[in-house]
Amino acid sequence: MKNLYTINSWAFIICVLISFTVYGAIIALPILGIIQIIISVKIGINFKHLPKSIKISSFIYLLSVVIALIVIKIIVLNQLLIFFIWSLMAIILAGFHLAITHFISKYNTTE
Repeated sequence: MKNLYTINSWAFIICVLISFTVYGAIIALPILGIIQIIISVKIGINFKHLPKSIKISSFIYLLSVVIALIVIKIIVLNQLLIFFIWSLMAIILAGFHLAITHFISKYNTTE
């Protein structure tokens, strides 16, 4: 669990830097999403050992992802506008996921 933050932070930094171009974002953000899904599964496996604050943050993150997916599905605007909204929401949610893994790494070092 201690290495999750390091892996997530490097993946986040690399993918955000690649995402400054449209085609880079098309490639990088789904890869970052897959990495964070794998990390979330690892967190889910050890969920009962985490403190309540991290559990609440994880629930808020999951709820935010679901709401973001619903909003993107409902919005029927210009395709380019949808792409930019999707990219911005993906980066914000990835940052939130990065914060959660940071809290977990701090929690694991204090144990």
